[in-house]
Amino acid sequence: MTGRPSLRTIASWATVAVLSPAVVWVALRTGGTGLLSAMVATGTVSVIALARGSRRPVSRRRGVWQALTPMVVVVAVWDSATLIAEVAHDDGGPVSQRIATWGRDHGLGMFVDELEAWWYDTPPSAEPADELAVATSAPATTTSTSMVTVPSPSSTSTTSTTEPDPEPQPPASLTPLFPNALEGEGQWTPIADAGGHPAMWATGFRPLADTGGVVASMVVIDQTHTRAALFNGNEQPGGSWARGDRVPPELWASLVAAMNGGFRFDHFKGGYVTEGVVVRALRDGDATIAIDRDGRMTVGVFGRDVFDDGSWSSLRQNLIPIVDEHRSQVRYGIEHGVWWGADHGNEVYVPRSAVCGLDDGRIAYAYVANVDAYQLADSLIAMGCRIAVQLDINGTWPLFYTYGHGAEGSVTRQLVDRRMRDSKNRYLTGTEKDFFAFFDASLVPAQSVLDR
Repeated sequence: MTGRPSLRTIASWATVAVLSPAVVWVALRTGGTGLLSAMVATGTVSVIALARGSRRPVSRRRGVWQALTPMVVVVAVWDSATLIAEVAHDDGGPVSQRIATWGRDHGLGMFVDELEAWWYDTPPSAEPADELAVATSAPATTTSTSMVTVPSPSSTSTTSTTEPDPEPQPPASLTPLFPNALEGEGQWTPIADAGGHPAMWATGFRPLADTGGVVASMVVIDQTHTRAALFNGNEQPGGSWARGDRVPPELWASLVAAMNGGFRFDHFKGGYVTEGVVVRALRDGDATIAIDRDGRMTVGVFGRDVFDDGSWSSLRQNLIPIVDEHRSQVRYGIEHGVWWGADHGNEVYVPRSAVCGLDDGRIAYAYVANVDAYQLADSLIAMGCRIAVQLDINGTWPLFYTYGHGAEGSVTRQLVDRRMRDSKNRYLTGTEKDFFAFFDASLVPAQSVLDR
């Protein structure tokens, strides 16, 4: 008569029942069929070796463990090696960000999202912040002055004079929401030139009257003398492009500013068009950053404000507009399955970025930390955004650089917000994700990659 199995036997088989499908799932998620095949082959070889080397028949339980143990080791070694390689690749961000990137690249995005939702669950303080974070000092720069030759109205001779182009004007000041305004709050400071004229202004602002701890930095961009372009990350979209993962050295002398792009491809359903090539199909109703063949950037809704009429060199979508006609679209988005960067009702408080269209036709970049999607939308509305696209969020992904130029061709850089971190100056040295750059149109070489 066979006795009851021991507790040890029961525990052993229970562990096998849990561990076996788990290790298969991890192998498929992190290494695909290649890792799964290597794992199975290793387990099979181990069992064969045990059977040949044993003088007695091998029990079923012992055989299962003989196969399972090396299979677990193979998966652990593979994942450890790829994780170490990702962490060792210094992209300018913190180690935690590189670990999160590895997880998302290896099929573990759902767990990364849950961890971020748990980690970033502290709302901002209601007490007004006592300092801004905007960095308004522009790097030293040298640019050309665009001049137009016109006939002299007072003489019939052929002598001519020159007059400067019209001077772009700064935006109207933002009215502080708190009685004790901080120094410079809502006041615009020029931070970059193009064509010898101011092209960008920045300010710091506390945009939420009921949550004074939220601090925003905003840059308004006048495109009269600039030219915009979308550059392509080496992982997203990947592939080989004329406008690759960095601004090429031949364009450094004309480079004015650069800013981050949108979400990873697996976090939005919208389209991506670069250098006239459709990488992902465009979706009607999605917020779209469009750049025409002259390098002018437009923010709008595809199918309503922006149409696929052949006039665009680049189109980058990222969810629906987070702000449309000065109204928040966050609640509507959540009700219709839009993922703003977090689960659990989007209550994740992280650095967020956006680009928006203003009533005067100019565009603006905003960086707001640490906020959820609702607070980002309300912040953008408070700062005058008519329509806005949420861009990248979390860690060191949101970035806005201005660039200055020395007499010997050197390039200096300045992040617009002191909370931004990037030790590698990734837009000049290479980046995984797409980004946007602005150039002094008068200094762009003829037939450059911007013409693709």
